Amino acid sequence: MIYYWSPDYSSAVGGVKVLYRHVDILNRNGFSASIIHKKSGFRCGWFENATKIAYLKKVTLSENDFLVIPEVYGSLYANPGERRKAYKAFSQLFDTPAKKIVFNQNTYNTFKGLSFDHDQNRTIYRDRSIIGIMVVSEDNKEYLEYSYPGLHPFRIHNSISHEIFSFSPDKKKQICFMPRKNADHAEQVINIIKSRGQMNDFRIIPIENKTEAETATIMRDSLVFLSFGYPEGFSLPPAEAMACGCIVIGYHGMGAKEYFTADRCFPVEMGDVVSFAKTVEGVIGEWRNSPDTFMERSRKASAYICDTYTRQREEEDVLEFWKSMAA
Repeated sequence: MIYYWSPDYSSAVGGVKVLYRHVDILNRNGFSASIIHKKSGFRCGWFENATKIAYLKKVTLSENDFLVIPEVYGSLYANPGERRKAYKAFSQLFDTPAKKIVFNQNTYNTFKGLSFDHDQNRTIYRDRSIIGIMVVSEDNKEYLEYSYPGLHPFRIHNSISHEIFSFSPDKKKQICFMPRKNADHAEQVINIIKSRGQMNDFRIIPIENKTEAETATIMRDSLVFLSFGYPEGFSLPPAEAMACGCIVIGYHGMGAKEYFTADRCFPVEMGDVVSFAKTVEGVIGEWRNSPDTFMERSRKASAYICDTYTRQREEEDVLEFWKSMAA
């Protein structure tokens, strides 16, 4: 059995959706797989799923099982004495004889919580029980390869649900964004825009506490999506917004460098909130003069996302990795 350990997040976190998707892929293709949640009865409800779920109290892992560990638990491995309650759950799974894989969806969390002390270098990536590493972008692959010479992480391409995040040419004068990361940057950019009064005919919509379907509806309706995510392992929201035909402005967050390019969107240097606001105002001004040009640009960006980050490609990557683990 392959177990993917997932945090019990009730709000929208793209990385958890990816864990569920991997389990579905495996079960469709002859593997036995399940999500593990700590809280009995818990299931993510912000996106539709019928994914197989197991619960920590009822799981017993053997040497024939595989355990996939998200990178966010690496700090528990490094600092077993700091968060005793959380570490108890971690050790319940990690101390089993199961073969273990780290699924790192944001390498910028890899060293979170680790010591500056020269003599303290305890890290999950050097544990003998770890037999494989998965990542979700070329940027993250390069990060781990440099940080741990000799490590060979396997890159999985994420997919975008093109049926849900589908291109729409019918746009409202609407700007959307997600305030979950770098909310202070969002506050500054949006209030600079409001203060200048040049875009009073546009609505600004924060996407929070929404289901996947509700998020997609807002993106399909919106002309512009503002990307504040940093640092990111892959950064699903701007890719989903591009698929919906939004003009995307903001941070690539490092992980999105491979698709967040100047021919498809409008990158802004991380933290430069004045340039961010200027870019938004400038892009809207250009759009007013030539909306058809921007629509064609958005259509091409959407096509790139939909052609590159497909379910088929993700499924092929997941199966290639797991066939190599089971060999």
